[in-house]
Amino acid sequence: MSLPMFPSFSGAKPNQLHVFTIEECPVCKQKTKRDFRVGDYVTGAGGTCEKCQTQRTIALIYGEQILQK
Repeated sequence: MSLPMFPSFSGAKPNQLHVFTIEECPVCKQKTKRDFRVGDYVTGAGGTCEKCQTQRTIALIYGEQILQK
């Protein structure tokens, strides 16, 4: 019986992630995407909405795989 190949056992590097933060305005519902900053958390305070000048909240934090060429 053989074990499945895991990246940590095979020497292959895991895929790199670029982490983004999605902020949403509670008034006009406009969403903006920006790079993740240390200290970001879901429901935390974001920046100011350019459209209606209301403080946005962080709605989502996620990572996208970096494509290797």
